[in-house]
Amino acid sequence: MPVSYSNIQQLLPLIIEGKVISNHNIPISGAQVYFVPRTAETHTSDKGDFKITTWLSLPVTLIICHKNFECHKQIIVDSSKNLVIKLKEK
Repeated sequence: MPVSYSNIQQLLPLIIEGKVISNHNIPISGAQVYFVPRTAETHTSDKGDFKITTWLSLPVTLIICHKNFECHKQIIVDSSKNLVIKLKEK
């Protein structure tokens, strides 16, 4: 049986990369980033960057929280784009 691109995609983990910033375009470090259901979790770097991996299939729901900002829910339908997520201050 021939192997198709879609079959190979199903064997690879889903990797989501992005950056979390404030409304003033300042990177937010230490923000919690996780999937729903909670299969993986990470935190943003000092530059607001994150990279998170899961075996869930697209679309996936990503939650981003920080104690000084409102939580943000993002539905991911395309993992090829680098995300830029703005959080609102509390």
